Amino acid sequence: MSVDPSLPVVIAQMGHAERVVHEAQAHPEMAQAAAQQAAAQALQHDRSQVQKTGESGKSEGVDERERNRQRRRALLLARRKAHAAAEEKDETPDSDDDPWSGNILNIKV
Repeated sequence: MSVDPSLPVVIAQMGHAERVVHEAQAHPEMAQAAAQQAAAQALQHDRSQVQKTGESGKSEGVDERERNRQRRRALLLARRKAHAAAEEKDETPDSDDDPWSGNILNIKV
């Protein structure tokens, strides 16, 4: 009886090696099945959860609009004050130096 000392013959005779080979060959299919099951569970969990809302109150857009409105009010108020101050400067009070200033004369020439 001749014995073939090649490595595949020796591995084939071992029972443990056969199981390891089978797991290595079936591993991608088992991983895919496990991934499908995990995805289904995650989807079911997501469906059962209630969606959380953000903080109640003003959003950033509303805050930005309010800030813009306040800036416009401040600019308008500053313009009014500057315009009023300019008008006060332009108005010269009547001087008492000339008694005829500001009087209309009804004289025929």
